[in-house]
Amino acid sequence: MKFGNLLKKELRELITFQAMIGMVFTMVLLIVMGQIMGGAMEEGFDTSTITLCNKDTSAFTEDVLTTIQESGHTTINFVDIQSEDYAAEMERLDLKNVVIIPEGFGDSVTVEKKPAQIQVVSQMQNGGFAGTMSTVSATDIISVIQDVCMDEVLLENYGLTEADIELIRDPLELVEYTTLNGKTSKVSVMELTAITMMQSMIAPFAIFFLLMMASQMIMTAISTEKIDKTLETLLSAPVSRLSVLGAKMVAAVISALLNAAFMIVGFVFYMLGMVGGAVEDITASAMAETTNLPIDASALESVTSLPQAMAELGLTLTPMSYVLFAVQLFLTLAIGLAISLILGAMATDIKSVQTLTMPIMIAVMIPFFITMFVDINEMTGVFKLIAYAIPFTHTYTALTNLMNGEMMLFWGGLAYQLVFFVVCMFLAVKVFTTDKLFTMSVNFDAGMKKRGKKAVEE
Repeated sequence: MKFGNLLKKELRELITFQAMIGMVFTMVLLIVMGQIMGGAMEEGFDTSTITLCNKDTSAFTEDVLTTIQESGHTTINFVDIQSEDYAAEMERLDLKNVVIIPEGFGDSVTVEKKPAQIQVVSQMQNGGFAGTMSTVSATDIISVIQDVCMDEVLLENYGLTEADIELIRDPLELVEYTTLNGKTSKVSVMELTAITMMQSMIAPFAIFFLLMMASQMIMTAISTEKIDKTLETLLSAPVSRLSVLGAKMVAAVISALLNAAFMIVGFVFYMLGMVGGAVEDITASAMAETTNLPIDASALESVTSLPQAMAELGLTLTPMSYVLFAVQLFLTLAIGLAISLILGAMATDIKSVQTLTMPIMIAVMIPFFITMFVDINEMTGVFKLIAYAIPFTHTYTALTNLMNGEMMLFWGGLAYQLVFFVVCMFLAVKVFTTDKLFTMSVNFDAGMKKRGKKAVEE
């Protein structure tokens, strides 16, 4: 019962109304950002509508535009550009970009037998991702116009049949296979990479913030009570110091999990909003670049489904894999809390708490960025040893190891973390059950004052 009361006390101090407001605000902010970014990406990869000004009246140009419209893939929004003052015209028509087919376009191709000029006018936005993406659809549409023009040239100038043109345009039938760990699946590696990349981003993100939140909370709780002298009163109560230590750790874990839950939900919706709506457009765009043809949804459905392909390649996790990952995640969190207890006991003021947070932050950030961009197993010997010496690295790589069947790496990392935790917890208990809790300190301001005073005297 005493432990329960201690736990309630710690939870009341950590999970306040202001803290809950911050969690909800962070989650909502990430969701809104994802929707904004997703809208910008969808607009950037959208080739379903093109704004076009046609100044050429030749039959060739009319045939090209008719073919594009009849294909059903693209709708042309015709506008009238009245002068070469494009800045004024873009503002007058409220356009972000426009494709201009100049006079003589058709004659250049059919009569003069030379490349025809086509113009693209884009309004540069003042920074922002959306401004960068707004010109993508216009440049992609040029490829569509170029392909249709090539068909017309081959059909009219060289007397080829549509079957001949189709063979010239696409003499190869692309069938993509992806291999992994000795297994093969009939699926595009780009689609699998997009999914696995999103998964590999979510897990490190969650681990990073979970560790940082838990460590910051326990360090602040310990140092604040030590500075306010309430820790001495608490430890003089008829409860064991281990109960106080356990209550603080459990409360920090619960609070950190709650924070992480809001953060992860927001981040998942952020990723889905940013990438989800544009995945099909990006994939279709890549397939179109390979085949030089517009791709509709039915073409995407002809390949092996992603869930089936991931199952065939062994990229799906079993319930036991999630259990093992949860065990390692909890062990990682326990290591972070044990280190934070020791560092928090050294703080003498709020400034020193912020400074003492740096070792944990660095130890968490190094493997976070490494695993986000490179494969640790492909690093050279010394750097690999340094990376694996950081206990948090093994949690960042746990899902990948479980997914790829690298069980030796997983169990080795788990064993290393267990030993690391035992050592850290031994030191934390040693500090918390002796008077060192009140005597040990790191005062950075005192050192700075001494150096300042010495400099003045000199």
